[in-house]
Amino acid sequence: MDITDLIDPLNDAQRNAVCAEPGHHLILAGAGSGKTRVLTHRIAFLIRTGQASTYSILAVTFTNKAANEMRGRLEKLLEQPVGGMWVGTFHGLAHRLLRSHWKEAGLPQAFQILDSDDQHRMIRRIIKGLGLDEARWPPKQVQAFINARNDEGQRPKHVDTSQNPLYVQFVKMYSAYESACAKAGAVDFAELLLRTLELVRDNETLQKHYQ
Repeated sequence: MDITDLIDPLNDAQRNAVCAEPGHHLILAGAGSGKTRVLTHRIAFLIRTGQASTYSILAVTFTNKAANEMRGRLEKLLEQPVGGMWVGTFHGLAHRLLRSHWKEAGLPQAFQILDSDDQHRMIRRIIKGLGLDEARWPPKQVQAFINARNDEGQRPKHVDTSQNPLYVQFVKMYSAYESACAKAGAVDFAELLLRTLELVRDNETLQKHYQ
């Protein structure tokens, strides 16, 4: 297959990365050096040379802008839509996975996503409902605690409260927050990632499917 259009625009270092043998590779490069170009050309190279199908590609980035740019470049290189490919942000791909497997994830089919402001308002209601003083328990501090535990993969039952007496109250608020989210059929941004981790980690059938 003629792939000159893929490799001719690349410099030597980029070409070596794009055409590298199958396996694990780490590309280190500074800003503006063409990392996105290398990634998209690598994907197109693997697909066009028959080393991978469009359904076996997972490309992850941090921002919606970068994800949209990747998809646009891939569509141009492959001359076909890439909507079926797994290309997006961490949160975007987690959202897609949970929409596809909402039942296995223990979510309602039409679950809602809370943004930071929605989460903050819910936490304020929880603090009030528990009869706590916002001056003593600032909502933003509680929000930061909950999100940090989510980022570490910790549910309320996993949090060690023995080293910090304040954590006992934080965990109560965290538990109340989880219950409120479940009742509302909602997940926040951090929960998108944690719920996806738990879904894939604990479901052997899904593991095998996606592997």
